Amino acid sequence: MGTMIYQYGQLNTAGAMAPGAYVQIVKPPPVVAGVATNGYGLVGVASWGPVNSPVVTGSPQANQANWGPVTNRLRDLATAIAIAFMLGQYNNIAVRVTDGTDTAATGTLKDGSNATGATLTGFYTGSLGNSLVATTSTGTKANSYKVTLALPGFQPEIFDNLTQGVSSANVTPGTGYTSVPNLAISAPQGANGVQATANATLKVVSANVSGGGANAGSGYTTGDTITLSNGVVLGVTATAGAITALSVTNAGSLTGGSIPTNPVAQQSTSGAGTGALVNLVWGLGPVSITNPGSGYTSATATLSGGGAGTGGSVVLATSIWLNLVNAINQGQSGVRGPSQLAIATIGTSAAAPALASVTLSGGTDGAAGVTDASLIGANTTPPSGMYALQSSGVQTMNLVDHSTSSQWSTMGLFGQQFGVFGAAQGQPGQSISTVSTSLNTAGVDTYGLKALVGDWVYWQDNVNNVQRLVGPATIWGPMRANLAPNQSTLNKPVQGIIGTQRSVQQVPYSGPETLSAVQARLDFLANPSPGGNYFGFQTDRNTSSDASTNSESYTTMTNFIALTLAANFGYVVGNPQTDDLRTEARDAITAWLSTLWLVNKYIGDVNNPTKQPYKVTLDESNNPDSNVSLGIMQCLVQVKFQSIVREFLISLQGGSTVSVSVS
Repeated sequence: MGTMIYQYGQLNTAGAMAPGAYVQIVKPPPVVAGVATNGYGLVGVASWGPVNSPVVTGSPQANQANWGPVTNRLRDLATAIAIAFMLGQYNNIAVRVTDGTDTAATGTLKDGSNATGATLTGFYTGSLGNSLVATTSTGTKANSYKVTLALPGFQPEIFDNLTQGVSSANVTPGTGYTSVPNLAISAPQGANGVQATANATLKVVSANVSGGGANAGSGYTTGDTITLSNGVVLGVTATAGAITALSVTNAGSLTGGSIPTNPVAQQSTSGAGTGALVNLVWGLGPVSITNPGSGYTSATATLSGGGAGTGGSVVLATSIWLNLVNAINQGQSGVRGPSQLAIATIGTSAAAPALASVTLSGGTDGAAGVTDASLIGANTTPPSGMYALQSSGVQTMNLVDHSTSSQWSTMGLFGQQFGVFGAAQGQPGQSISTVSTSLNTAGVDTYGLKALVGDWVYWQDNVNNVQRLVGPATIWGPMRANLAPNQSTLNKPVQGIIGTQRSVQQVPYSGPETLSAVQARLDFLANPSPGGNYFGFQTDRNTSSDASTNSESYTTMTNFIALTLAANFGYVVGNPQTDDLRTEARDAITAWLSTLWLVNKYIGDVNNPTKQPYKVTLDESNNPDSNVSLGIMQCLVQVKFQSIVREFLISLQGGSTVSVSVS
């Protein structure tokens, strides 16, 4: 026997083993990898893109491609992401919501007689699809065509060298078939053409309850239906409970092999009848074209087999259209992938396409009816709105321009449950006292949410050449996401804005107003800041009333450490609880916390800088036998966070009588 290699723990050494060498691979000690903290999640409306699906948007070009242009409206995703890029935040994950009225743009490619060969539908709903132009032209190779899909801001998609293939089949069913016949298609006429393939099917053409062991059953009424195998559904005509005639409501489909032996028993009925045994008569059904081939000018089908069937035939039509549709939807092997701009469906034409361009139309955003509740969404399957971000890896969240205070509690709960620091904000112009009242009325008191005064921000929209008013959370979100978790947005310069509602009115915040914001658990954007004449956030507060947890950095450090531990120790589950397993997990956590302390400088005791600022307990002291016997292994991780300097007190003693002694 050759040498066998196993992963450690997978070899049952207590079992019977043949003589030989067995090698067990022991994995190296685990290393904890900290989760990314700069993921910025946004929820809003857009002119393009999937709905209720988080999409990474890491560049201005991706912003246009994913969501369409920056649009002058509330809750606009492209606007909020453009501001994030302006502030240097690039790890953006966005979710588009709609009011349900969004539609995709459509357009038709036609032949020279104006018959539709294919219909194009925008890959996503939204008004951006109304700028999509599809052009049919002569292909590079002889006797071929080319379709170009062009949308501003996107690379054109070119589907070249499209030639005729088998596009449809006109079937005469015939009768009396007892097995599915084989179907062969003639070879293509063009050089380097690709052979077309297709499969025949059978369908029921009639049914009866006369002879051959058939039975009319009892308890049936006219109008009943009976269902048989292969999807066959028959309509009943009955007299005195017995079936007298049957009509084919659904002919069913048999894709291979022999037909069921007659008579056939019903599987179910819409009525109360029982006992019917039915003779089915089968004919040819629709042809399934498995490969339309290429290089055809015409094609013929040859049937073989089928038992006693007679009168059936298949006439094939050739055209470019099925190959065109397949190229757009499936891509061209070895050339390019499927379209990301449009979806194609086959039409009725079999004639050559007209060489023309068509601009799609009818796309709508579904944005007009979106409300703040739409941004919240629901934790359904699949989740929508805010809840679509729960597994996206973001740690900062902005529901773009959301300002409904009755929903802040829901946002705060989401933040605590999933480790996402979200921002609430007052409506435009709402004062500290008004937003404070709203916060208290909403019953929000949590480290998982930031609350901002309704002093909205003026921003120059260079796409639409207009000054826009955007929610302060749209500024705070990227600022927060871009900072290390031990940092705060307090006193950090905010660049690229015109001002706030109060600053443009030249109404600065007074010291007592700032104090009232602190006491109300609010923050706001203002100029000047403690560090100079620049815009910055002013209080560092989250909405917690607990002095030990009310700093931004408490939220971000707690989420960072909690999510990292959750992400790295799933492997422990399913293993026997041994001292080695405990030691392995404890050592891995300890090593990571040591890196946070000595390398990253994220944790520490400023008054005892050489003292280890963490402790990991995973032993018998917190794992009693009663827990161990239930399959529980418990670890206590204690970490001392750094504090954020909010007030710097300087005592000055000066005068001619001051005595200075320097040691």
